[in-house]
Amino acid sequence: MEHKISNGIISVTVSSRGGEIKEISTIDGVQYLWRGSMDYWPGSAPHLFPFIGRLFEGRYIYDGVSYPLSIHGFLKDCELSLESKTQDSLVLRLEANKQTLACYPFDFVLKVSYLLEDNRVRLGFEINNLDEKEMPFAIGGHPGFNVPLEENLAFDDYYLEFDEFCSPLRTQPTETNLLNGMFEDFSIEDGRRLYLKHDLFDQDAIILKDTASGVILKSDKGSRAVHVSFVGFPYIGFWHTVKSDAPFVCIEPWTALQGYEDKVEEIDSNDDMIRLGKGETYANEIIITIIE
Repeated sequence: MEHKISNGIISVTVSSRGGEIKEISTIDGVQYLWRGSMDYWPGSAPHLFPFIGRLFEGRYIYDGVSYPLSIHGFLKDCELSLESKTQDSLVLRLEANKQTLACYPFDFVLKVSYLLEDNRVRLGFEINNLDEKEMPFAIGGHPGFNVPLEENLAFDDYYLEFDEFCSPLRTQPTETNLLNGMFEDFSIEDGRRLYLKHDLFDQDAIILKDTASGVILKSDKGSRAVHVSFVGFPYIGFWHTVKSDAPFVCIEPWTALQGYEDKVEEIDSNDDMIRLGKGETYANEIIITIIE
């Protein structure tokens, strides 16, 4: 099922499957979000929970027990129920169930919310630990945005610009797309700009830490742009389909990194994991601003 909300400036369509955004458009019909294509990537903006990225052997260990978990976790594949909806807001809900407990042994309630404010989409995550034990997890976003955003412009006309000067470190690329524990300096022009070109993603995602907490996708040749704010997410990934001319780029705020090479993850001892005590609630948001 799909739910649509609008405030007369922007419209957003959200799928009940994973709470994934499927469309972000302006009132004149311009589509900013990548709408999925089997030629490149069928997704649009999946949410990542309770783990981000790949795990060695596709599994992890908690309290001595091995659990299977696919890339980016299970939230993206779950059907969420509608908790509330107004003309310009939406809240979807997932409760722990037989499906989730088979791969994640915790009792929880997770809410994905959307609120439209002028030209902004406030995407909120709220997680409540209903279990008797501490609950470790990671959460992140994976929205893809059309590039170019205007006719007569090309992918290479665009760049990503951080909100402030930074000296980012990149996880060292590996053939397995798992971590080897190494980071390397990642050069960006004037400490802020990453100019887009398709071969940037020939080694898969660019995953950075020590950046600013916001980035804008824009071109000096056009007026349309997208700003993504990710306060509280220490990592940011940029990606499009590997070794392709895919006409989109994903801007991915993460709270944690993927698993390590040759190591089955023990998530109860992973320092990157958020740890939620019994009865506690975690809340955070990603803000997407549409600029014309």
